[in-house]
Amino acid sequence: MSACHTTLWCVRPTLILLWIWMWEAGCDIQYQAEEVEIFHSDKQTRLEWKSEPASEWSEVLLTVGTPRSVPVLQACGRRRTRTILSHWMERKDAHHLLMDVSFAQEEESSGQLGPLQVHLLDSNTPIATFQNTMTVLDLQTSKPFPSTFPPIANYLNRSRALSLGSVSSRGFQLALSYSGTCVLVTSIRLYYRRCPDTVAHLAAFKGTGAASGPLMGSCVKGAVAVFPPVRECDVEGLWGPLHGVCACEAGHQVKDDTCQACWTGFYKPANESGECRACPLNSRTRGEGSESCDCMQGFSRLPTDPDEFGCTKPPSAPVNLTAYHHNDSVLMVTWDPPHDRGGRQEVTYCIKCEREADSGRRWEACGDEVVFLPDSAGLTNTSVSITELKPQHDYRLSVQARNDISTLRGAQPSSTTTVTVHRWKVPPVVIAVTPTLNVSEQQIMPAPPQSRLSIWLTIGVLFGVLLLIALIPIVVCVLRNNYTKLRSEQEVELLPMNAEFPYRHPQEVEATPQISNTAEGVVQLLEGLSGRLLDSLKEVLVERNKLTLGKELGKGEFGSVYEGVFTQDEGVDIKVAVKTMRVGIHSQEDLHEFLREAEIMKNFNHENVVRLLGVSLQRDQDSPLPIPLVILPYMKHGDLRHFLIATRYGDIPMSVPHQSLLRFMIDIAEGMDYLSTQGFLHRDLAARNCMLSDDLRVCVADFGLSKKINSSNYYRQKVVTRVPIKWMAIESLSESVYTTKGDVWSFGVTMWEIVSRGRTPYPGVHNHELLELLLSGHRLKPPEDCDPGLYEVMQSCWDQEPSCRPSFGELGEMLTGLLSQLPELEASQEANYINHGLEVAAAVAASQNLQTDSGGRWENVYLPSPVGAAAAARDENVEVEDGYLKYIAAASADKGADGY
Repeated sequence: MSACHTTLWCVRPTLILLWIWMWEAGCDIQYQAEEVEIFHSDKQTRLEWKSEPASEWSEVLLTVGTPRSVPVLQACGRRRTRTILSHWMERKDAHHLLMDVSFAQEEESSGQLGPLQVHLLDSNTPIATFQNTMTVLDLQTSKPFPSTFPPIANYLNRSRALSLGSVSSRGFQLALSYSGTCVLVTSIRLYYRRCPDTVAHLAAFKGTGAASGPLMGSCVKGAVAVFPPVRECDVEGLWGPLHGVCACEAGHQVKDDTCQACWTGFYKPANESGECRACPLNSRTRGEGSESCDCMQGFSRLPTDPDEFGCTKPPSAPVNLTAYHHNDSVLMVTWDPPHDRGGRQEVTYCIKCEREADSGRRWEACGDEVVFLPDSAGLTNTSVSITELKPQHDYRLSVQARNDISTLRGAQPSSTTTVTVHRWKVPPVVIAVTPTLNVSEQQIMPAPPQSRLSIWLTIGVLFGVLLLIALIPIVVCVLRNNYTKLRSEQEVELLPMNAEFPYRHPQEVEATPQISNTAEGVVQLLEGLSGRLLDSLKEVLVERNKLTLGKELGKGEFGSVYEGVFTQDEGVDIKVAVKTMRVGIHSQEDLHEFLREAEIMKNFNHENVVRLLGVSLQRDQDSPLPIPLVILPYMKHGDLRHFLIATRYGDIPMSVPHQSLLRFMIDIAEGMDYLSTQGFLHRDLAARNCMLSDDLRVCVADFGLSKKINSSNYYRQKVVTRVPIKWMAIESLSESVYTTKGDVWSFGVTMWEIVSRGRTPYPGVHNHELLELLLSGHRLKPPEDCDPGLYEVMQSCWDQEPSCRPSFGELGEMLTGLLSQLPELEASQEANYINHGLEVAAAVAASQNLQTDSGGRWENVYLPSPVGAAAAARDENVEVEDGYLKYIAAASADKGADGY
């Protein structure tokens, strides 16, 4: 610990001066002074004070404005100075004495009244005889009584809070002197004022007598003295201004003149004032009262990073690593930056070269004979050229992404990507002829004339290319004429038929099914598709006659969803969900692009991503292009949004615990992390596009707007189409730019949907108002009963700067950390509990003759709204859920106002 921590706090000088100025300005709360009584004659039975000369002062009991008789001192008789001395009294905590007294004087024949003199004798021991000391007070009444002795109470002069001065010895005595005709003294009260116990500005002071001088205080628990606290209690018993500074120690904040320890998950550094702050990204505290946050597992912080800087990690591996030959000895290597920079902006690259080993080991270092341009380490650009390679060898090239954290954590396999370059030139074969006995010397046959053969081969290839270029315009014209004629013949109305053959020509009711349902239908619909793409899609393309469409389960902006039966190659029928894509396919190029994405989607293999079963095509009378049909697994629990809404409305009689909600979010984060590492943008992430499987696992689904990014890290929308406005990132709304960090923004909105149990984001805000609202800094407010830590995770997803948003991997770790802080809920019990609620909902739906599937379960998969909400909307023709459902009796289920 630094010396700053072991002595006083390192508080900024300007802050200290500000505090001192405020406190010296008298901004304390003043407490009323206390009065501590030492003596009161009215409470005594006898005073027995000593008169000098003897008998000149007498003590009588009189009722003078009091409910009972009290001792009264009187000096009446000869006109000479006579004194009465009190007994010795202990001063206690007094430093300055005060007196209340009542007295009356007889009028003098001369008309001049003499004063009643009061003397204070400060001493450690009793004084037996009055000593002529300095007079403290001269008291004189303005209304003397006449010599006829009228009622004395009418002539009493009452004086209060008379200052007798300071005392410093163990005790004191009081003396009264009078030289006039007659004086009566009663109700003598001696006391002092006291400043009470006080706590202000984290400094505590015990009560003390007035005028006690400067007093040293102490800092409250959890605070330390920057400068020792000192205050003075004035003569009136009021605290003066505070001198000195107390400040809360590290990990504590000011709370009602106390220092409160920061809660778990919050911290306050030693050199700062103010309130505790939430731990930055990827960090946490081990308990209360922390002055810093420790990095979560897998994350680190540089010594130079400020406390408010989140913990970071090494970057992920570079993507799209490519190597190609510039010539026989020069190899160009390029790559793209990593998808996840680990939370830091800086990233450099180093490249390592290995070649095929001649000995038993598989690979060995290339050595110094290989030259890297510009260098092999500390690279900031994403390309390098390698020279002096031997084309007869295999090479393995590894590119590692590094940031400042990489030096702390060492080499990370997850930051490295590798490509193998196989030998690209085979040595020429030389045939040696062994000499015979008839030949006097050896003869070596030269290698075949490879150079001449290569020249003729090159000429032949060029000639073929020129011939193809000449034939292409002729072929295109012929195909266009045939295609136009075919379209005119096939543009006929399609009528619904039975489940096995869904469509047919109206004039051929008894004819065989149309060609799109035959074995060659899909191929004909893909006229013009490249041979490579067609070959690659053979695994995912499904002939239309293997798919039987059933009832429509729901309709949205991007198409409809149908129940279906898919007949696989082995003759097994499985129940599926079939989504039709009605937007985004505007040209043959769009169709090809969609099929290229389907080619990528078929390789998805993650438990939190819906698996693509197949893609089929069919003609539609409203579209000149075939409509894609996406075949997905059928999930009986349906989409997550309607499941949550149903629990909120009571259609499913249950309350999903917070542990389950967090687990839903973790599932989505892991699915999206997998998609992002595959270079895939979802662009439509929302609770409605996340499906709940039989085992309550959430799977990311609906890739109707998804895009694959290759060399770049972003996609720019060029075609006008409907997009999910209220789920889109701020840069997507303003510039039509989509990145993985845009999907992170959508994930934050999806988290908000989950916590709010399916409510629509930005209630009452129109789509055209949203961008201006976001640019002004407004964000979604925390839902009811939302954990503050969870809302901070949401806010991190909505940072205006995309690079400051966390990655999906980081989000998964943060959510897992929040889940670990909740009581553990056994997974099997949770599943049984939720499934029981679903079964009860199914029974209720069946009793109300609601639409059910073959298993009797209420079909809450693709309904446009929960049953309770829909019923109200049918009757009242109003919007429900802030515009989520607009029900119009004359039309089919309209689109939900969910931001589209």
